[in-house]
Amino acid sequence: MKKLIIFVCNGNIHRSVIAAESLRKILKERKISSEFSVASYGLQGTRGTALPKHKRLSEYPKEWKAARPTLQKLNIDISKHVFQKISAGIMKKTSVVIAMDKKVQSGAKNSLTKQFPNQAYKIHHFSELTPRHKTIKDPAGSGDKKLHREIIESIHSALNKKFEDILGWAK
Repeated sequence: MKKLIIFVCNGNIHRSVIAAESLRKILKERKISSEFSVASYGLQGTRGTALPKHKRLSEYPKEWKAARPTLQKLNIDISKHVFQKISAGIMKKTSVVIAMDKKVQSGAKNSLTKQFPNQAYKIHHFSELTPRHKTIKDPAGSGDKKLHREIIESIHSALNKKFEDILGWAK
């Protein structure tokens, strides 16, 4: 049975989607994708919070325009992704959960550890994979190309360098 690895951010529009697609690519390139499933989810729409306004990054014109050049440069295609909210069923099935920031992990009223305390042992913070444990900022609402480039490149680089850590967490 495949091990399920998931990435979770607030809206499941940008960071977690890019991380999941990047890891899928890495696993495929290394010919180990048959052992793992990778998905992404968001907190929005849980515990009384509003769903995201749109279901994919391309429906946010300012953010899409800022992110698209870097996604294309790195050959990361998130065009088919549609928002999914995290659920208890998914949390039970997953082998490892990677929260894209502290708010998602434990800070928000609908954070992963508050909603799923019995699954907290599976939850890791993305910054564990980055140099100097750098947090990956949420670019929601920003049309800053430099910010989007830095975020996407940081996610992509961290996963390329530390994907074996994730596989270790999943086992």
